[in-house]
Amino acid sequence: MFRCREVADRADRMIDGELGTWSRLNVKLHLAICRGCRAFVEQMRITAEVTRRAGESEDLVLSDDIKAALAQRQMRSGRTT
Repeated sequence: MFRCREVADRADRMIDGELGTWSRLNVKLHLAICRGCRAFVEQMRITAEVTRRAGESEDLVLSDDIKAALAQRQMRSGRTT
């Protein structure tokens, strides 16, 4: 069975259906006993769904506050658009 860090490292692949049978089983076993990881994976699922839906929306309008926060994050990470 995986530890919390191993579950966190694989959560996105599990949500996307990209884990093999053995890894998926180990993640599910861990989630059965770890409330913190269950909450983490559920938050990731929600985020993935919201992101997917936002990408489908053609009329998505970002507020100036969100644009400023995204620009600030990009500057901190050293990326430019």
